Amino acid sequence: MKNRFSFLSLSLGLCLLAISCNKQLDQKPISDILYQDFWKTAADAKYGMASVYSGVQKTFSNTFTEWGDARSDNFGASGTGENQVNISYNGLTAVTASADWSNLYSAIARANVAIKYIPTITDPSFTTTLRNHYLGQSYAVRAFMYFWAIRLWGDVPLRLEPYESVDAPPNLPRTNKDSIMNNVIIPDLKKAMTLIDKKSLNVFEITVPSILSILTEVYLWKHDYANVIATTDQLIALRRFSLVTTPSEYKDVFITAITTENIWSLNWNYITDGANGIGAKLGSNSNTSNFQIDIPLDIWEADAKNNPTPDIRRYLNYDTAGVTGSTGVVTAPSVIWKFYPIDINTGKPAAPSRNQNQAKLPFYRWPDILLMRAEALNWANDDKNGAFAIINQVRRRAGAVPLDSTKAKYKNQIQVEEAILDERQLELFAEGKRWFDLVRTDRVLTTMDPIIRDRQFKVKASITGFTDPRKILWPISRVVLNVDPSLTQNPPYSK
Repeated sequence: MKNRFSFLSLSLGLCLLAISCNKQLDQKPISDILYQDFWKTAADAKYGMASVYSGVQKTFSNTFTEWGDARSDNFGASGTGENQVNISYNGLTAVTASADWSNLYSAIARANVAIKYIPTITDPSFTTTLRNHYLGQSYAVRAFMYFWAIRLWGDVPLRLEPYESVDAPPNLPRTNKDSIMNNVIIPDLKKAMTLIDKKSLNVFEITVPSILSILTEVYLWKHDYANVIATTDQLIALRRFSLVTTPSEYKDVFITAITTENIWSLNWNYITDGANGIGAKLGSNSNTSNFQIDIPLDIWEADAKNNPTPDIRRYLNYDTAGVTGSTGVVTAPSVIWKFYPIDINTGKPAAPSRNQNQAKLPFYRWPDILLMRAEALNWANDDKNGAFAIINQVRRRAGAVPLDSTKAKYKNQIQVEEAILDERQLELFAEGKRWFDLVRTDRVLTTMDPIIRDRQFKVKASITGFTDPRKILWPISRVVLNVDPSLTQNPPYSK
């Protein structure tokens, strides 16, 4: 059965949802009459929610890789395109395309409209359960988008109401990121938990498990390990998730997103949703990827020497032949296999054309939750045994050799955390997690400075490395700054 939020291209619905029709944060107000005419029936609410999720799709179809992976040691630039080179060489500027937060704020605006107008619908067929479910999803989407915003830019403008009055200020100052975290993101997620339909199992929309997953990552970002353990306890208690056990099931995690491992995935169907930018980032049969694999493959080669059964993450996700890329490491030559089915006749990825990309990008899946729990156990309780039990559960599923927690290199919590992060890098490769893992654990400079220097040396560029902690945040796009000159740029970037 088709997901009831099929993300149809609803031009009328999108225009009625105010700010979503324009890319900028400061919008021309839409007449109240339009809102009142639209938000009347249960069908209107359904279309409105489709637009909310469409906003999420549009945000991440072009930025998921850049924001979550491309600045990390997972990827290097493939080719000489200015955008990917600037991202991979720590050369972000205000004109870097991915620095534009307009689509993200459009998604927030759609959620704001839904939050305001769903409660006004008096259609008798619009049940309380469905009304609350839509509201819960809208609050959670808003929280999720603000969580991305503060991790990327720090302090950001905060708007919690639709912009629909000429008396409302079109531009807003930046609000402290901690205030947004504590007074908006966490309260929105907790409110969503009280509203969401507990019976919903749709992996392509917000459910109880996806709310708990967002909360888990939020608490981990805050280093609130007790609450990480508490939220993962709740997820475990649901008895709905487990690691898949076969290579074909593992592949389904990224191809169909319908497995015991998937919690919340971004759905994209090119027939109903049109083309997206994901194929350009990850590669397709008509387009090589903007980024090449930069993660050292000797990790798997070392494992293979001691293990007759290869790590399935190696041969299902990356080209096992490989070529030497511009950074001097073995890389996949054209596409990242992870999100494409394998052709049983050739053993190669059956990558679609760029315009027919069927992305199912996982926002949250079970090993992500388990490894976040391992990190919390390590720091909250100094529970090395509990942390390694989880690491090795994930490794055994993949066919990798379990780690020996008694080795001297795991003698303290920092070293145990390094083992967890290494496993997250392998397991969650290209899933928008690695950059934030480095930021959260204060490892950006120590990890990326030597890598950036090596990349710059190999292409005979000026050696700047990554030594300025201020550059961990993204610059604010010139597009945004031109619309609102009162906004201050993140130093040391220029306008």
